[in-house]
Amino acid sequence: MDAIQRSGVPVTNAADEERRLLDSAPTAVRVFGLAAFVLALVFGIVTWLVVAQADAIAEVDLDIDSMIHSAAVANRWMVDVSLGLQTIGGGVFSGTVVAVVVIALLWAGRLRRPFGARTYAAAFLALSAAGGAFLGTVVKSLVDRPRPPWNGLWSYEASSSYPSGHSQGGITVWVALGLIVLVLVPGRLRWVISIPLLILGPTIGVSRTVLGVHWPSDVLGGWSLGGAWTAATAVIIILIAADAARRRGDSADPSK
Repeated sequence: MDAIQRSGVPVTNAADEERRLLDSAPTAVRVFGLAAFVLALVFGIVTWLVVAQADAIAEVDLDIDSMIHSAAVANRWMVDVSLGLQTIGGGVFSGTVVAVVVIALLWAGRLRRPFGARTYAAAFLALSAAGGAFLGTVVKSLVDRPRPPWNGLWSYEASSSYPSGHSQGGITVWVALGLIVLVLVPGRLRWVISIPLLILGPTIGVSRTVLGVHWPSDVLGGWSLGGAWTAATAVIIILIAADAARRRGDSADPSK
């Protein structure tokens, strides 16, 4: 960018965004595509264990959950922190954050370019959050796994246990937000904002076992399903955005 500016060729921020998008799209598609494949494979394996090897996985889950429960009883602060994370990862709070961010991104994108990076980021977040929630609901109804025996001690959930919706939402909402920050926010500030978001997402899942409302395999299933869906959504949005940018470039070039 600096080299282009020094050469005397004016470049707008929107044009620079499109140039960076086109340059990075192939690598981003490969990375997110591989992540989606691996995480979908993990989700498939965990789901198979939960459904076809229920007794074996239940024994492992119970051992791990018992240790976490004992630690939570001895350290009340773990429960207090987990209750806070439950609120952050809940549908009302997360849904509100998604709605506000999507509207803000669409407005910012409108001020700069109708279909610029911010518009596509809004589409990515909306599709990641809404699509992830839908997939999780479908899988819950199909698997219909009972909750751990501690459900109701510190928090109560009435829906089936697998996969963990909070764990999944931690990825499809909060990790997705972290990825958006990495792309849109300039300089070191991107790391200051994105790293806490990228840590927060998986931590919400851990809190579910502390509260006794999910088995560890529920959390792993939620993480892997949410990660697979968010990565796949990123691939879809990047391909659409890169194709649109390429078409605009072709239409602006009289030689094409």
